Amino acid sequence: MLRILGALGAVLLSTHVMAIEGEGDPVVGKQKAYTCQFCHGETGYTPKKDYPHINGQNALYLYNVMKSYQAGERNGAMGNMMRQQMSVLSDQDIKDIAAYYASQERGKPE
Repeated sequence: MLRILGALGAVLLSTHVMAIEGEGDPVVGKQKAYTCQFCHGETGYTPKKDYPHINGQNALYLYNVMKSYQAGERNGAMGNMMRQQMSVLSDQDIKDIAAYYASQERGKPE
């Protein structure tokens, strides 16, 4: 059991996984997410097949993904574009945007 916990700890330390200190504000996050809307849609549900739906996603997950892009740790097809988008955001901006998209209903809006 200790080996499993040690291995899990090593994995977590080797990636850019962070806990959110403090809360994001979803109302402020909506205002800050204006550039996100071009690809992810206003509520995080996008009609574009190449972009993920992020509405209703866990705020900590969204925060960690955005921080990973910001740090250049995610290099997929959209990595450079996302890194550029994240480069102008503060930690609080990212918390607020994550809180906004997490507060949206999961699935396709009616």
